[in-house]
Amino acid sequence: MEILEAYCVELGKVVDIYDAQKAYFALPENRRKRFTFRCSDDACRAEKNPLVSGVNYDKLVEDTEKFRQIHFRAPVGNPHLETCIWVQGHEQRQTGGGNADSDPHPRVARSKSTNVIDVFRPKTSDLSADGPSGRPVTNSPVDREPPDVNPSTGRGARTRDGYSSTSLLERFIDCWAQFEGDELKEHQVVIGGKTLSYRQAVLRPDWITPDENGRRIVCGGARVKFWPEDTPKRIYINFMDECEKFDESEGGRSLTIDLPLSRVHAYGGGALLMKKIEQAQAPGHYLKVYFWGKINARDQRPGYVVEIEALDNLVFKAIARQSDATAAAAPLDSRNG
Repeated sequence: MEILEAYCVELGKVVDIYDAQKAYFALPENRRKRFTFRCSDDACRAEKNPLVSGVNYDKLVEDTEKFRQIHFRAPVGNPHLETCIWVQGHEQRQTGGGNADSDPHPRVARSKSTNVIDVFRPKTSDLSADGPSGRPVTNSPVDREPPDVNPSTGRGARTRDGYSSTSLLERFIDCWAQFEGDELKEHQVVIGGKTLSYRQAVLRPDWITPDENGRRIVCGGARVKFWPEDTPKRIYINFMDECEKFDESEGGRSLTIDLPLSRVHAYGGGALLMKKIEQAQAPGHYLKVYFWGKINARDQRPGYVVEIEALDNLVFKAIARQSDATAAAAPLDSRNG
C-alpha cells in the first residue's frame, strides 16, 4: 500500500518523506533518532492508530547514481480503516480506476497507478510558513491540493494525483534517476507548460544551449568552496563542466552557484544541504548537483553564475565513488542516444 505522507509523532504534524528527512538532519547529531510515524488519515489514526515506516530518510550517501528511494510504507500487522484514504487509493489502483461519478470516494478516483512524475512546478521563493524544524522553508510539508469534502462524512480530504505532480526538484530527480536509455525518451514531464521527455528535461552544463537556459534542469559534478576560509559567509559550487554552447563571458564559460550561508541556514533543508556537502568531501565520495534556475553572465568576472529563486530547486547528492570512471560518468550517455 503506497503512503505519500504520514503523521510524525515527534513533530506533531503530517509530513511527506522529504520534509521528514529535512527535520531529521536539522537535529543536533547527538539528539538524532528515527521518528515515529502514524497514519495521516485523522479518522484512521483515531480508531486504529497504525504505524507507518519511514524508509531511508535517515541516510545521506548514495551508493550509485540510481538514487536511494526514500518513502513511507505500511508495515504488516498494522491494519488501517477500510475508509482510510490510503486503503481506498490502493484499492482504486488495483482495480485500474473507476467511475468518478459513482465512486463514494471521488478524491481517489483521480489517483494515478504510477509514481512517475509528469508535472514539475518549480518554486519561485524561499518564503513560506515555518517548516518541521521551526525555520522558514520553501514549501508546506506536502505538495497538497485544495481540500475536498466527502459529503457522506463531512470530513475534508485532499485531491491526490499520487507522485505525478511535484514542486520539489529532489522528488522529480529521484524518479528520473531510475530510468536510462530508451526509458528516458518514453517518459515525459511538463515544466512551465512545455512537455519534455525525461532525456530532454535534464542536461549537463556542456549540453545546454542559450535557448534552453532557464527551461531545463541542469546537473553535473561540482566542487565546493567556502569563502572566506576563516569565517565563511558564502558557498561557491563550481561545476566541473563548462557552458560550452554559450559565448565566452569575460573570457570564460565556467559555471558557479553562489549562495550566502545566511540563506542556506534560514532554509528548512539547510542543515541537510550542509551535511551532504560534508559527506561529499569525505574520501571516496563526490558531489552531484542538480538545479532549476537561470544561467547569467557574472558581473565583471569570467564565466557564468546561476540564479536560483528557491532552494527547493537545488539538489545535492553525495555519491560513493566506485571508480574514477563512475565519478566522471554523466547520468546520460548522450543527449539523443
